[in-house]
Amino acid sequence: MDEYKAPVATTPTPTPGGNTSGAGETNGWLYTVITLSLLVLVIILWRANQGLKRVANEKEGIPTEKEIPLYRSKLVIAVVAIVIFIMAGYWLVNGAVNEGRQQNYQPLQPIFYSHKVHAGINQINCLYCHAGAEKSRQAMIPSTNICMNCHKQINTYSGEGEHPLVTAEGKNINGTEQIQALYRYAGWDPVKKDYNRDAAGNILATPIQWVKIHNLPDHVYFNHSQHVKVGQVQCQRCHGDIQEMDEVYQFAPLSMGWCINCHRQTEVQFTNNKYYDIFETYHKEIKEGKRTGVTEAEMGGTECQKCHY
Repeated sequence: MDEYKAPVATTPTPTPGGNTSGAGETNGWLYTVITLSLLVLVIILWRANQGLKRVANEKEGIPTEKEIPLYRSKLVIAVVAIVIFIMAGYWLVNGAVNEGRQQNYQPLQPIFYSHKVHAGINQINCLYCHAGAEKSRQAMIPSTNICMNCHKQINTYSGEGEHPLVTAEGKNINGTEQIQALYRYAGWDPVKKDYNRDAAGNILATPIQWVKIHNLPDHVYFNHSQHVKVGQVQCQRCHGDIQEMDEVYQFAPLSMGWCINCHRQTEVQFTNNKYYDIFETYHKEIKEGKRTGVTEAEMGGTECQKCHY
């Protein structure tokens, strides 16, 4: 340690062509060319050897055995049949397992709504739009009125330069045009600052036909409030980094195994959670140091009837 000397940076040695040879350069392309050349050479030598053997046999009067083409070889046919059987079985099993699952599903929506702009940049709480997430079974798709609470005053998108809207295919989206599309659905006249109404005074609005992304089988019971309010599970646990998505896609597989693993690993939040006050035994064991936490599986989270009622 007393004789330590700081390393001195070495200057790359210039090559005759004027280029410097750095450590980041690789000769992978050269090895590829050499390998392919050797393979071609092996094939040529093999064919030449077969030809010479045939000529030698003819000179000595030895009958040459007729070569069996690869496509007629029993060994080759058996190997190919086994490989096809294995691949077909894997394809069938994998297809059956993933039947009905749509991870990474990202449909086009009638209006380009960016969660990144609303939940990420502008910090709008998820529960402002999805009010049912902590109160009911469904998270609830926000009505047009919720959008208009803000967009009665905000009629242009000013983030084109700093935060441009771009689709997954790389197409640029005009944010102001999307707000105008919202007005047409809501029946809002941005000039008069009022809703368009018919003779009876009813607002001439059209519901936005949003495309549902997260779909569960009909025999599966899922309660948002049970997870968000009681289990205190963050939205990103199931929906991914939703605050970074311009276009929402299905982040998690939503398979039974995925849900069961979450129940086995996620500890129940007892602190300031009145829902679990009835489980005094677990409270007592935690206070006495007999356990460090309680998993959802210990609360019955792996029971079939918990989700399949």
